[in-house]
Amino acid sequence: MDIVGQLHEGVARFSVQESRVAAFILENLSFTASASIDELAARAGVSPATITRFARSVGCEDIRDLRKQLAQASERRASWAPEQNLAAPPRWRENYAAIVHGLSGQLEQTAIAAVDKLKAQLLNARDIHCFAVGAQDVALATLLQHQLLLAGISISLCDNTALMRMAASRLSDDSLLLVLALGEPDSVLHGATLQARMQGAAIFALTPAQHPLGNMASEVLPLAANPHHARYSLLMLIDLLNDTLIA
Repeated sequence: MDIVGQLHEGVARFSVQESRVAAFILENLSFTASASIDELAARAGVSPATITRFARSVGCEDIRDLRKQLAQASERRASWAPEQNLAAPPRWRENYAAIVHGLSGQLEQTAIAAVDKLKAQLLNARDIHCFAVGAQDVALATLLQHQLLLAGISISLCDNTALMRMAASRLSDDSLLLVLALGEPDSVLHGATLQARMQGAAIFALTPAQHPLGNMASEVLPLAANPHHARYSLLMLIDLLNDTLIA
């Protein structure tokens, strides 16, 4: 995995400051590949010392090594774009290449058995619920709700932390719960998921790989950790499910 892949995969484990640096770099690969440490720190809104620590945390010797690896990754990923898109701005091609790379990685991590198991649960569960907290995750959960409705699957979405534990307490062993979270789980979401597990509900985690909520789920359906790419991850997962559900 190149440096850009490491940044995508590390979003869930980075500290707040590191996540800020990673997010800025992923959105500005060309700039970062040639920026000085002071320029990068100023644009990312952190200190130069944070940039130095960040470089080491992703396996680079120093900022020069980080710039070198980013330049190589940027050039390589831009070359993945179809020839007809070569006239597009570099940032567009970089974003396209990152999305393609992320979807390829997701496909490799997604277990066929997990998808088949979720299909069966969606078709046979007495009631289906989805828990999500925060504007970013709720927007994805709403997308999931609307898309599966087209296949005749109705999902009850709960994004209210005051009601989540109560909703979880009403689940049973013929209920299905989808838990969607990209970052570290909210304490209420974590507690509600635990409550649902105690009620015997089937739980599927729609999270990045190695996410803490995965430990409480029957199966994990991986999503991209990067919020900008998670929508594409979710749409691909929905397509994998709809391939059978619509039929």
